[in-house]
Amino acid sequence: MPKLFITELKPNQEIASLFVAAEKQLRTARNGTVYLDLKLLDKTGEISGKMWEKAAEASEGFQSGDIVYLRARTELYKDKMQLSISEIVSVPAGAFDPADFLPVCPLDRDELFEKLGKLLSGLVNPPLRQLCEAILADPDIMTRFKLAPAAKSMHHAYIGGLLEHTVSVITLIYRICNHYPDLDRDLLMTGAFLHDIGKIEEFVYHTFIDYSDSGRLVGHMVIGTQMVEDKIRRLEGFPVETAILVKHLILSHHGEAQFGAVSLPASREAFALHLADDLDAKMNAIGRIIANPANDGSSWTGFETIFGRRFFRGFPKQSDAAGGDEVPENAGTGA
Repeated sequence: MPKLFITELKPNQEIASLFVAAEKQLRTARNGTVYLDLKLLDKTGEISGKMWEKAAEASEGFQSGDIVYLRARTELYKDKMQLSISEIVSVPAGAFDPADFLPVCPLDRDELFEKLGKLLSGLVNPPLRQLCEAILADPDIMTRFKLAPAAKSMHHAYIGGLLEHTVSVITLIYRICNHYPDLDRDLLMTGAFLHDIGKIEEFVYHTFIDYSDSGRLVGHMVIGTQMVEDKIRRLEGFPVETAILVKHLILSHHGEAQFGAVSLPASREAFALHLADDLDAKMNAIGRIIANPANDGSSWTGFETIFGRRFFRGFPKQSDAAGGDEVPENAGTGA
């Protein structure tokens, strides 16, 4: 059957389609009714689903992470779409297209990787250049680096997201160093390249993106630091002080302990990397929120809990009073 994607759903619509059952829980409502609570995914987003009839029996028929076929009705609840499910069954392997469920970087990954190499080719500090070249030359690391997402859901949460995010952060760092020339450009560029390298092991992404066991138990900052330490041990004469500074950038780039930082940024370079990383992550997340079409044509998004606010999509385009044509985008700018 044709795949109906989450972004295509409209309120009060009867649907029959395939989704990833990323999470499932049997819950008990206040009236004592047991119901099935699901988080459903495809490559365009996620949606909550509830099943009230024969919930326990249906739950036994599939596992979290399975592709499922379901029949349901869409409904709005607190400004967000959800599914009221009447039927749900597991779908066997080979009966679906995996490309329907894993979102992919919208940019050309080969071009991004080429840009990454060009940016790092400008390093002049011999040990840092040698470290970056050793990691770029590792086929196992780079194969996974091109595929890995940068997050489960917050930002760049798609195949190739880690590569896109890394190139974006390095580009920001390059520009920041032009504005603040006292910063150690080579150290910062290296830190920008390696700050999230541990995410190649933090996530698994078969039918949907989730944390690996080591991702949950250890986290990408410690994993990445261990990867860098392993490479440094193989580089003869790598300065101890430089190794410490690189590892500090990796361990502190989340900025605060409450956001997972192992260490607080304690150098200008560490603080700059944290801000560049945070800016790129948030701009990507907000961009995706705003791009998600409103069901009611509103200029505002729904309330985004993680940001504690709604976001403004922009004023409706105005029409020219005389001819009815749209106002040019550069009107009034002198362009």
